[in-house]
Amino acid sequence: MDYREILEELSFDSDMSEDLRKIIIESDLSMPNIPFPTLGGLVFWNNIAECNGWKFQQNMISQHARILDKDDVRIAWGTVDDMSKLMEKMLDHLKAKKNLEKNENLMIMEEIKKLKELLDIDAITQEEFRDKKEELMSNIHS
Repeated sequence: MDYREILEELSFDSDMSEDLRKIIIESDLSMPNIPFPTLGGLVFWNNIAECNGWKFQQNMISQHARILDKDDVRIAWGTVDDMSKLMEKMLDHLKAKKNLEKNENLMIMEEIKKLKELLDIDAITQEEFRDKKEELMSNIHS
């Protein structure tokens, strides 16, 4: 599993961070997960993955793991297995979100195509076409 890919999405997409918090609450983790400030794991921690300040770490002594956000706040902790399962759930969520966005983009492009057909038969004006197209394009997911 590419943990770094998940951490990268978390670092760039605030909605993903909120989604992670929801997934944590719904998960059956072995440790209570209360966001808690840390020193960032400078001592006794190995980074399993890191991206844009987000870290997936394992403690060298106790072997438990945690996920830290870019502000070094622990947002999840438990066994390495628990954190791996959590990351798998995040990856599944990420894939589902990207598929949904792709489908929404396709629907928007189909709508623009229909508008173009209306323009071509003079059912709408160039200005109406341009305004509606701009409105639709503003909803495209990158």
